[in-house]
Amino acid sequence: MSVDVRPATDDDVDAVVDLFRQYLRFYDQEVPDAEARAYLTARRDAGDSVLLVAELGPDDSGTPGGLVGFAQSYPTWSSVSLSRSWVLNDLFVTPAARGTGAGRALVQDTCRRAKEAGAIRVSLATAWDNVAAQGLYESEGFVRDQSFHHYMYVTGA
Repeated sequence: MSVDVRPATDDDVDAVVDLFRQYLRFYDQEVPDAEARAYLTARRDAGDSVLLVAELGPDDSGTPGGLVGFAQSYPTWSSVSLSRSWVLNDLFVTPAARGTGAGRALVQDTCRRAKEAGAIRVSLATAWDNVAAQGLYESEGFVRDQSFHHYMYVTGA
């Protein structure tokens, strides 16, 4: 099965919203369909994020594959390097499509697009126990940060 990665279009919105909600459930977040749709389309339409989808081509029997994953990155800036940087914030592939290369294709395409946009790096975070994702990222050249501790402050807003 082939994997095609491309920017999400208006025709993909329903499928991407479903994938996004599955991704959020993985992180124990339940969001209504309308809120997920509004968030994704607002980020994409405002140019805040780069929203890519992975689509499987037809299998050997001709059965279409459809959208099986997405990646959402946020272009930003690095003050220390005075350069563009991207944050690969969201990556999800349906459980049934894991092992097809869809996740790897999304990561590779994100990195390619970041480089083409002049970004000097793509950064990401993943759960300590998400060993499968860590293996994917490391096999694609991502290096675990040994220099900085990352913190967050939850405002409750």
